Amino acid sequence: MYYIRIKNCKLSDDFCKNTARVFNYVMCLALQYLIKNNFLEQEDFYLQLDERNEKTETKHFLENYLNTELALGGTTRGKFTVNYFDSSNNKFIQVADVFSNLFYSHLLTGAYNDEIQLLKDNDILKFIFVFPPEY
Repeated sequence: MYYIRIKNCKLSDDFCKNTARVFNYVMCLALQYLIKNNFLEQEDFYLQLDERNEKTETKHFLENYLNTELALGGTTRGKFTVNYFDSSNNKFIQVADVFSNLFYSHLLTGAYNDEIQLLKDNDILKFIFVFPPEY
């Protein structure tokens, strides 16, 4: 399991005006990092996303963007396929929501330390991609 953590307070208001752009850009950066650092294999990728993450008129933008930037750009030999689902009809998205809410609560309240540590210790939580990067 991998998390993407976006620190909104460190981003400009202008950058954040277009939430789809932020989502797509950070998703691309995270996937690029995970592929280049051998967290993910050089294979085809099938992303299942909650439909709340994208507007109807731009549903194919992320798929095209990832294939252009990462596949054609040489980061991976794999092809990206992106599909959007109503979370009430997709068990993978429901499970991801549970883990996301656990991690969000952990960041917000400092609770769930034991649960997060257990995920790390059992190699379930493999990496947290932070944007913008912390140097």
